[in-house]
Amino acid sequence: QRVQLREQALRDAVNKPENESVNAPFIKEKIILPGGKGVIFDRNISGEDDLGRVLEAHVFINMVAFIITTEILDLSSSKYTERKKTYIKAGFSEAQMNDKPAKLAALQSLISRLSGREDEVIPTAKGVCIPNGFIRDDGGKHREKITFSYENDDFILGVYTNNKYPGSEDTLFNRSALINEALKTSNQYTIKKVALSPNGIPAESWLFGGTQKIRNTATGQDEQNTFYDFDFKANERDATADKPRFGIGLTNKYKKTRYSEAQMIEIWDRLVNSLRYK
Repeated sequence: QRVQLREQALRDAVNKPENESVNAPFIKEKIILPGGKGVIFDRNISGEDDLGRVLEAHVFINMVAFIITTEILDLSSSKYTERKKTYIKAGFSEAQMNDKPAKLAALQSLISRLSGREDEVIPTAKGVCIPNGFIRDDGGKHREKITFSYENDDFILGVYTNNKYPGSEDTLFNRSALINEALKTSNQYTIKKVALSPNGIPAESWLFGGTQKIRNTATGQDEQNTFYDFDFKANERDATADKPRFGIGLTNKYKKTRYSEAQMIEIWDRLVNSLRYK
């Protein structure tokens, strides 16, 4: 039902003023995935010429629904003959001026390796975990950049990893001089700064505190309270594709947390010490 509603919304977009008839139809192709897994729409981008489009996949696997998108460039239409000359002068190859086949193949490959997953299930195969899902490894070299954010009334927890960058001396502690200068101008202070190795993962952790003003919605007055900003960086010096740079941040900026400094540190320590290679 969701896919049907989405398809109808895309088809209705053709009639919107910003989509001139020269770029119609809005959906260039509808690709049905095998095994009833879902569909891929090759669609326009609202208000833009249809040389730049989006492959939008709606996939349903193991009772989990996923939406996957990738932007494509397609200058194959005769109406872009003149525009194409500009791209050629800029050094674009034929494959780059129509990258739909390559990106569609990559998208279909990803979908074939994608599966739904309950939060507590840890896969035994090699691959990448995402919220409620798992992408099985195919042996190829892929850029994997994963960001996860969790927010409640007390704080925001962020997790970030990126296998693009190799290790270097540009580590958290080697940036100390710049960070200390920033602390002075922002009225923050260091609570704890420590090198650690949870379950054999080389890391550096820096915990900051500070003061902030937050509007009390009940009284309409600004109230001053403490905020915490904790930072953790792993593998910065020795990062590889298999053991990439990994970061965790925990903060209650713009939030009046119920937790004391000791409690925030305990939450932080539990999170950090739960890390392990898999």
